[in-house]
Amino acid sequence: TTKEVGKGTGLGLSMVYGIIKQTGGFIFCDSEVGKGSVFRIFLPRHIAEARKAGEAGEVPAAPAKIADPAKDLSGSATVLLVEDEDAVRMGGMRALKSRGYTVHEASSGVEALEVYEALGGKVDIVVSDVVMPEMDGPTLLGELRKRQPDIKFIFVSGYAEDAFAKNLPADAHFGFLPKPFSLKQLATIVKDMLES
Repeated sequence: TTKEVGKGTGLGLSMVYGIIKQTGGFIFCDSEVGKGSVFRIFLPRHIAEARKAGEAGEVPAAPAKIADPAKDLSGSATVLLVEDEDAVRMGGMRALKSRGYTVHEASSGVEALEVYEALGGKVDIVVSDVVMPEMDGPTLLGELRKRQPDIKFIFVSGYAEDAFAKNLPADAHFGFLPKPFSLKQLATIVKDMLES
């Protein structure tokens, strides 16, 4: 802090950082001289347990599908992560790198093709947003499948899967992860797709 001794009124960044890490979250800082700093904090979503039947006259909701906590989510595959939102891309990169994956990033479909070519096609799986500038995810899938027909591909989107899947060939196999998602869900679908 830059405040005088005894003048601080908040928790302090070290305490905030500790709380974020204990809950499995991430914090990112962007700072510009003369403009200030922006801290972005990402925390895992809490999924409440369903109430017992008949409690308060409500019908219990189906329990949310969560990943098996004992499942090993580590890997050594090469991942191409394509996402135009910097914060989402950086969070995804950190989550996958921390589990042993080699991660290459791109902010658009066009950039993803450039990265793919620069890597000589040595990509095991692509995780891509659907709606992006220059080239969208479905077009990217088509272009990559021309080069590598068996490449594994996961779409990440806030739209329903069938909203864009109807524009793809019937045999276009891919995984789907709806937004918003936790970093554990991302690691789980990548692991599952690689093992399928």
